[in-house]
Amino acid sequence: MIRLMAPDLPALSGGLKVMYDLVAGLESAGLPARVWHGRAGFEVAGLAGTAPVEAAPRVRLEPGDLLVMPEVGGAKWSGLNPEVPTVMLVQGIDFLAGGAAFDRALPGTYPGWPQAVAAVAVSDVIEEYLRALSPELVVHRVPVVVDAERFAPQAKERLVSFMPRRRPEDLMAALQLLHRRGRFAPGSREPWRLQPIEAMTPAQVADVLGRSAVFLAGGEREGFGLPAAEAMAAGAHVVGWTGHGGREFLLPELATTVDDSDVVAMADGVEAAMDLFEHDRAAFDARARAGRDLVTSRYSRSAQQQALAEAFGELLAPGSPALVREPVVVTHTGVHAPPTSRLGRAYVAARTVGGRVKRVLRRR
Repeated sequence: MIRLMAPDLPALSGGLKVMYDLVAGLESAGLPARVWHGRAGFEVAGLAGTAPVEAAPRVRLEPGDLLVMPEVGGAKWSGLNPEVPTVMLVQGIDFLAGGAAFDRALPGTYPGWPQAVAAVAVSDVIEEYLRALSPELVVHRVPVVVDAERFAPQAKERLVSFMPRRRPEDLMAALQLLHRRGRFAPGSREPWRLQPIEAMTPAQVADVLGRSAVFLAGGEREGFGLPAAEAMAAGAHVVGWTGHGGREFLLPELATTVDDSDVVAMADGVEAAMDLFEHDRAAFDARARAGRDLVTSRYSRSAQQQALAEAFGELLAPGSPALVREPVVVTHTGVHAPPTSRLGRAYVAARTVGGRVKRVLRRR
């Protein structure tokens, strides 16, 4: 049995969705797996039923089982189950150095985790970083899934969608330029409209992206950048920041990317996409089809299942150092800091504020 420990977050997140997709993919590949939450009865709204779930503060592992831990928290949780061999699931680089000091390196092939025997990377930039950390670290590349059926093009409208929780200051500055240029003037014959994506179900998000001609990507310190990939699958022209992780699919011939915090280039890119939509629809549609073809082939369920079968076939092979050797009870991180608590909500808020402070300091 493969158990993937997942945080008990108070709301659906892209990281949780990736975890559920991975477990569903393992099950489809014939490898028994569970998403493991720490609070009894816990469910994630929007993900219930998409993958097998186990919810308990502690579980018993048997010989031959495999424990997968998320990278969130850095080395903070390495002492939770120190004697259990662990495979790290890495969705973002910035979490790996949690708890590190500037004047010395964290010990271990995987930073701060002496019991980590391998890592699973969900993007090119993460794989690159993990391999740079240590040539001895075993790294498996497993792509995320972009649901081609859910995120599909619809009849396109003069609609610009965006997620206001990502880089809100930069998005606001770029949109102010577009307002002043009259791009969203209500009195025009066929006005363009803005659609913030927030407090929506996954189905509602897919519907908005399917109707959007343009999507504003607010990527920042991204491990991958799933929203931009889903927008591209839905046939929207993506304009904005790759967040580094999105560079593997936000290619110059398929999307409009801009330098960090270059809000003028962002506004110019949106205007160019609007003009292409209005005056050369054939070229707009051809680019949209090419973008959709890229993400729906590279990040398909079959591509993920093949990668999972290869990676976990090796990790579960007889004699693999990743396998549990004897029965052991392991503890979930939620026992010490449940994310649904006030502390967890404060942590999420602190990360959001911290990102904004960093952007302000960079501009000075």
